Amino acid sequence: MWVIKLGGSVTHYDSLVQWLRLVVRWGDGKVIIVPGGGLYADAVRDFQRMRAVHPDGHIDDQQAHALAIYAMDQMARSLVAMVPELALVRNPLEIAESGWQHRGLVWLPSEMALNTTFANEHVLAESWDVTSDSLAAWLAWQLEAQYVLLVKSDNRLLYGQMYLGLQALQSMDIVDQGLSGLLAEAKFQTYVVHQSEYALFEQGFAGGALMAKLLKDRLLQSE
Repeated sequence: MWVIKLGGSVTHYDSLVQWLRLVVRWGDGKVIIVPGGGLYADAVRDFQRMRAVHPDGHIDDQQAHALAIYAMDQMARSLVAMVPELALVRNPLEIAESGWQHRGLVWLPSEMALNTTFANEHVLAESWDVTSDSLAAWLAWQLEAQYVLLVKSDNRLLYGQMYLGLQALQSMDIVDQGLSGLLAEAKFQTYVVHQSEYALFEQGFAGGALMAKLLKDRLLQSE
């Protein structure tokens, strides 16, 4: 299975629909999109900052973390509104059922990410250090996925920065800080690509040697 995180900033580009249509065409129940919070998560940040200047009624990071995950839910619904052939899924049962229907999947994260029933040794910190990057890796652990693809809009990825390791990309704020623990000893492979590189997947999301060759320079590894 592929877990594909579409960064919230990708929603500003025409390539967003190209990525969604690729998942519709090739998903076959084996590709699940993790949406970034985008403008909805930005609204949570703005609200937290706005309340911080008042004497009371503050929103702490733990509360903001939960609100940002609900923001991802809203983005998931927005993506399916744009391309209705995609299927919304909340939990492993719905993922399996929609997979049997050979659908391209979009994850609503709140049910799993905010429910201790799904907790395992990979605990998500309740802070802004954990974004949809970490949620995608966490879901990959839950589903025993083989691949995680982080789709970013940062143009520095077009100038060789993808060759840098995890810590370097974290220092540049291209990927989030929470990934370090989640990628340690991970059995899945994690790749970072620029939002404009959807053509790499025009022939689908087949794993194995061909995909490894196509994405060899985009493999994200701990240093």
